[in-house]
Amino acid sequence: MATDTRPTPRQMIASAIRSFGEILTDLSVMDLSGDDADVLRRVGWLLVNSGDEQAFCCGRRLLDKAANGRLHAPPHKRWWPGPGKRTADLEATLNPYSIELAWRDGRPRWEIGGRLWLHGVDHDWRWYPLLHVDAHAEWARTQICWIRLGKRMQHAV
Repeated sequence: MATDTRPTPRQMIASAIRSFGEILTDLSVMDLSGDDADVLRRVGWLLVNSGDEQAFCCGRRLLDKAANGRLHAPPHKRWWPGPGKRTADLEATLNPYSIELAWRDGRPRWEIGGRLWLHGVDHDWRWYPLLHVDAHAEWARTQICWIRLGKRMQHAV
């Protein structure tokens, strides 16, 4: 007989409250009622934005659980219509790519990464800070330039 050792959403929330109660002081009883996914997101985002790296890691696990394994970047005003004509001629592609919530420089940041293909040459895996993504997720703006996006990775949990 096999037993499932994965924690339930309520067990994860209780553990987060026990471990990071001083960060979650603004949480009310009403915030803990409702759908498990909503509560996971509420508590998860409070922990992610707390400024503490350990709380960030715990919050990220809660958000992954709420997203059922794949946390996608939320819509943001920085997502532009896309690159100009001049940039579209660049033959660089991130294929496959992924958008990840990461802890960088003491704060949470969305980053994009993937295997960079440039003129048919496969380069090493590299991460680029996420600045902008067009509305159709075909192009991403990095610190270097706009890069065409290939197939998105689906992470297994």
